[in-house]
Amino acid sequence: MQIIDSLNELNITSKTAVALGNFDGVHIGHRKIMHNALEAASANGFKSLCFTFSNHPFNFIMDRDVSDPAAIKLICSEEEKIRLIEDMGFDILVNVPFDEHIMKMRAHDFFEDILSGRLSAGYISVGFNYSYGARAEGNPEMLRDECGRAGILCSVEDAVMMDGEVVSSTLIREMIAGGDMEKAAAYLGRPFTVSGKVEHGARLGSANGIPTANIAMPDDRLAPPNGVYFTRVLAGGSEYKAVSNLGCKPTVSDRGIISIETNVFGWQGDLYEKEISVYFDHFSRPERRFASQEELFAQISRDCEDAVCYHSEH
Repeated sequence: MQIIDSLNELNITSKTAVALGNFDGVHIGHRKIMHNALEAASANGFKSLCFTFSNHPFNFIMDRDVSDPAAIKLICSEEEKIRLIEDMGFDILVNVPFDEHIMKMRAHDFFEDILSGRLSAGYISVGFNYSYGARAEGNPEMLRDECGRAGILCSVEDAVMMDGEVVSSTLIREMIAGGDMEKAAAYLGRPFTVSGKVEHGARLGSANGIPTANIAMPDDRLAPPNGVYFTRVLAGGSEYKAVSNLGCKPTVSDRGIISIETNVFGWQGDLYEKEISVYFDHFSRPERRFASQEELFAQISRDCEDAVCYHSEH
């Protein structure tokens, strides 16, 4: 997949079928929009192209750094988003920053310069609530009209419904923030995932017979509630069942730094400095401070037993 990360590099001459959207989370609603573009590309001999932003427009407009608690946090990392789009089979990913130039561009100019011009769009797929142009003046109806005049095919995907609700990134954020990992996974089409390089810790788990692999919780990522989760881990190309604690380890640390400590069942060897991915399947209990390390590790042993039972049943 070709990745273009700057508008200055954008000058595609082959006809393209374009999926347009912010695609934060690449959830099942987004994937319908994307599949439309992929199918149109195959049917018409076009290149398949996904156009999205490498930052969240809301954070740019409100001038909020990703570490700001008031910023919109990402459902999936930039790396995961790119991988998911590539796995779907797109030929080209245009993943550019939402900046002042794009923010101030009028809807007609965005269509003429970007869509019809630099993308050479022959087909455009958007969702029912897509907006574009300065102050979000462009909408699907306007886009249909523009496409009709330019001879470009246009598809507007209806809302994808599940359990009587519209699948949206906002709703999925609420599920993750509330610890409803099963429902979030159903709406995402995959489990909520955090990846990272295993860091060296205090080795308290190893000293107590429960070794853990520790990764940081990135500042720009949406985090579920602090607590214990039944998880799965992708490590060394294989998947393992696991139990994880997401939080600040209040019994043994006063630093307040959020991390993910995972006991990987069946792993033999050293995970330090290796990249792993943690899939959050089920929220078990909130994180809490224990009176002693002995009490803490007794509870961790029970958490491991509960996780083994959960995984055997699922």
